[in-house]
Amino acid sequence: MLTFSAGAVNAWGFLSLGGVFTSVVTANSALIGVGLGGADPTLGGMAAVAVLCYVLGAAAAGRAAGHAHRGGRPHRTDFLLLELLLLWAVVGWWLAVDGDPSGGERTAILGTVAAAMGCQNAGVRVAMGAQLPTAYLTGLLTGAVTDAVTDRRVQWRVPVTMTLLIAGAAAATLLERLLPQAAPLLPALLVTAAWLTVHARTGVRRAS
Repeated sequence: MLTFSAGAVNAWGFLSLGGVFTSVVTANSALIGVGLGGADPTLGGMAAVAVLCYVLGAAAAGRAAGHAHRGGRPHRTDFLLLELLLLWAVVGWWLAVDGDPSGGERTAILGTVAAAMGCQNAGVRVAMGAQLPTAYLTGLLTGAVTDAVTDRRVQWRVPVTMTLLIAGAAAATLLERLLPQAAPLLPALLVTAAWLTVHARTGVRRAS
């Protein structure tokens, strides 16, 4: 669900929030350079906002998840609560402006979504011990290819993860074309479902 939602967020952000990505820091860093080079300063500025807010979101979620991990708290995935609150805030904001924000509002929405993605990636890394990222695949694909060539070991989770990300992007793109006002709902619902699933499983473990 988190990988699917990451694809949806990145596609929607690219299509509706200024042509930058919400969690692909490598691409956004290159776009910042494009702006600094004078080709498109506005695009570079938007990319810089996305990177800065991603860092802030990652720092907040990483700190929260790290404290929970060291303290032995049962709900180490409460970082998802922060992420879903940010995504639902975006949904409400998007609906309030009828899917047509001003330039400043568009930048603020982009920053909020990027912070949410920072929360997701950092929280998964710290709290869940995940070896597979949910929103960036360059390193993941490179490792899978080198393992296949050098060790003759195929990591089947990698193409599954890539497929989920692509499917999420495709779903968000279709939704943005057919029902643009409802497009931000998809990732918000998915992250909410992921949070509820984790808490339901935690409750089952306690009961047993």
